[in-house]
Amino acid sequence: MNTRKGADMADVDGRYAFPHGSADERRRLDLLAARLDPVTKRRVGRLRLAPDVCCLEVHVRTVLMHIADRMAVLRRMASWLAPGGWLVAEEADFGMWLADYDPLWAAHPAAWHEAFPHGSLGQGRALLRQIHQLGLADIGADAELDIVQPGTALAEFYQLSMAALAEPMTSAGVMTADEAARLAARPSDRDFLGCGFAFIGVWGRHAGPPA
Repeated sequence: MNTRKGADMADVDGRYAFPHGSADERRRLDLLAARLDPVTKRRVGRLRLAPDVCCLEVHVRTVLMHIADRMAVLRRMASWLAPGGWLVAEEADFGMWLADYDPLWAAHPAAWHEAFPHGSLGQGRALLRQIHQLGLADIGADAELDIVQPGTALAEFYQLSMAALAEPMTSAGVMTADEAARLAARPSDRDFLGCGFAFIGVWGRHAGPPA
């Protein structure tokens, strides 16, 4: 099972927004894992897999939203399934974030997409359609929404992410340095309470009988 906790995001010039060598990247990924690992374990647990099941790439998390040809990648993953095997895909979705009533906070998704045009603002929602195009059985889905509150580990994750994205977004001309700095600081403001990602998960089983 592939348990990648995230993926680098490259802009149109091929630069990476989240280089693994940056000072805060390990902390940022640890915070993301702490948020998502319990969700992933719950989703996989409902599949009632046998204790001795063998897993190879039957899982992808917060990766497809950053790459092109997402449907082709999902089809390829589904083709690797053994009869009776499961595919689990989990992706972040910006929909509620885009609709947040805080104008500064709600401006981030569009700015991110302009700086990283190959990224998807709605890949989580797209999974709900894509999972039905893979020829799988026993399809299911659920979602969890981040509500970002000052002083929490989740707020720290969003702050570190915003700080890492400040330079690429200002270089792309989609935000000024002042706007990017205010955005990164927003989750620490005492009056802040806003929507973050909706983490949407889908799963389906190869329709053939187990080997």
